[in-house]
Amino acid sequence: MEHPAGKAEVLRRVADALERSLEPVQCRIVPFVPGRRPADEATHPGFGSSADVALVLPGEEQDRAFLLYEVQDGVADEIEVRARVSFTGPDGSLAPVPVPGWDDRAAPPLAFVTGADGAARMAEAEPGRRRVLPLTPARDLLPGAEWAWDDLDASIRDGATDGADPFTFGHLFCQRLRVELEALDAGVPLAGAQASLLVCDLRRCGSLYERLLERLVVPDTERQAAAANTVDPGVSYHPWFPVLKIGADKAALYTRAVIQDIAFAGQHLSDPGWLVRVGLYLEFLTFLGICEAVKDEVGDLLSPAERAAFEEQPWFADIRASIDPAAWREVWELRRIQFPRRGTPRTGPVSALNLVAKRKATLGFLHVHHDDLKHAIRLAGANHHNAQETWQRVFRDAERAVLRNVAAAFPELESVSPPARDFILWHRKGRFEHLRLPGAVSSLLADQDGLYGSACVQYRESMNEVADWAKARGLMDHTGRQCVPRQVSLLEAHVNQPARVALLQHHDGYGPDLEVGAELPETYQRPAAEIEALLAGVPILARLTPGERRSLARAARPLTLGPTERLVVQGEPGGSLFVLADGEVEVMLRQDDGKDLLVDTMGKGAVVGEMSLLTGEPRTATVRALEGAVVYEIGAEQYGPILRAHPEFVDVLARLMVDRLRKRRLRLDAREAERQHAAIARQIRRMLGRA
Repeated sequence: MEHPAGKAEVLRRVADALERSLEPVQCRIVPFVPGRRPADEATHPGFGSSADVALVLPGEEQDRAFLLYEVQDGVADEIEVRARVSFTGPDGSLAPVPVPGWDDRAAPPLAFVTGADGAARMAEAEPGRRRVLPLTPARDLLPGAEWAWDDLDASIRDGATDGADPFTFGHLFCQRLRVELEALDAGVPLAGAQASLLVCDLRRCGSLYERLLERLVVPDTERQAAAANTVDPGVSYHPWFPVLKIGADKAALYTRAVIQDIAFAGQHLSDPGWLVRVGLYLEFLTFLGICEAVKDEVGDLLSPAERAAFEEQPWFADIRASIDPAAWREVWELRRIQFPRRGTPRTGPVSALNLVAKRKATLGFLHVHHDDLKHAIRLAGANHHNAQETWQRVFRDAERAVLRNVAAAFPELESVSPPARDFILWHRKGRFEHLRLPGAVSSLLADQDGLYGSACVQYRESMNEVADWAKARGLMDHTGRQCVPRQVSLLEAHVNQPARVALLQHHDGYGPDLEVGAELPETYQRPAAEIEALLAGVPILARLTPGERRSLARAARPLTLGPTERLVVQGEPGGSLFVLADGEVEVMLRQDDGKDLLVDTMGKGAVVGEMSLLTGEPRTATVRALEGAVVYEIGAEQYGPILRAHPEFVDVLARLMVDRLRKRRLRLDAREAERQHAAIARQIRRMLGRA
């Protein structure tokens, strides 16, 4: 208990400070605000934000984490601030264990200012400026130059499982720090503040996926080859190899984004810490689920210390309750390598059926992996402000990983002919109708999406399903029907609108060029069958013969639109109609007063622009994408010959257009009546107010 004289001294100091400033002494740590960075304080005072996540980085890189804090004006120059930093375990549940050297450290009065080169730097704080407390995780939080492992409390040392530091497997590769500040006057504490900072060791992130490959998949490849009495073909022929290879690269890519945003003040993710937490939990959930699924068959992939931590440490409790070993055992059964057999073509040291086995294993793996992802989101906590943007970024990194790793993930392709390789990689349902393939290849793959399409589409569908699940539970939010619509896809842009690739790359912090393991064939065809099905449901095209629709489908030009991007502009000439394949568009009518009035919203299958195409008149309205859209353009050169061959269509089309105009006019009249009603109501209220 504090001595009474100590209390009296505190009260006296508080009274002195109150007399000087006319206000109580205050010390406040600035909270983290999504979309803001600590260094923003240099150029935009008041807009800075403390970090909520810091990183221990590999190699020579050193991340610095910054906490901003305020000390009340008027007394700040006379007040000393001291800092205390403590480990509290991965989830903050441990009693605080002081970090050696940070048990009571003076916090120099530093602030962010703008240097001569325009970049933010730290300098001595001027009156009225927020102060900054810098922390360097690799130097301050690890045994080494600053402190020895034995200096640390046993409650932290006992959790170490694979290295002498506080960030091992037994700590979930992370620690939650408690940062405490005290404002003192002549050594007497007058005010204090406290904040939490999650520190993650990125040197170890991804190591669990690597362990699956090295200690599970490589030995299993050897065992399967021995059982088949054949030469070991190498791990790249194992059905689990593609998803682990591509998944590890995907994780490395979004980790790059996290490093850029946290360590180097990038602005690609407004809350990079959420992605750190989701990725961390996902790696542990998937790895431990697989460990539990296979341990009776292949042995424990955990060391004794890791096994003890997994079964005993409280922060593993939610993970233990969330993993699904039974589901992973079913996926493990899909690992059978298809060795050569009579009647089936070879692809290197294996049968061509191995490609099918890899596809099945990949889809099965992703299904359970994305169930783990749901639990990872739940454990990471809700994100309502930038989950959609983060999800789209992660999806594009998944596409990048697919596009640049296919050659390594599917070495079977080296043994097939170039036409067959193009088919296996790029085929989409209804495409390549002209391509002649070996019967064995076409019978194996049939009319299914190729490796690029199936992988990217599966990722998108799975991520949308996870996002909908999380949204229903208040964990994520997104605007629009889908969290990850097709129009944000790199693959779709690469195939349908290459000019958009550089835009998406730049948005994610990459160079303009997309790294693709195999280029599109020069003879690549549009998705004719897909467009045919779309055209068959369009009223103004329903009377066409299947052959005529097929001809239009092959000539249609795909366009990908971004949010609010205009497709047609009122008053401008136009010689094309557009069929909406994905997304929604708004129809805006410019009024005499210059205001744009929303008169219609149209979805998949809608046709816009047909009036100008068929009459030659300027566009009668502006049409723009709502959140993004994919459309197919059909011009007069394609549609004109069909109308000339079927003059009876003219009357049908005229009736359809008149009907559309009538319905649109009714909507306009109804909206005009609503505006008149509102105007009269306002006038009545004004008159009543004067009475």
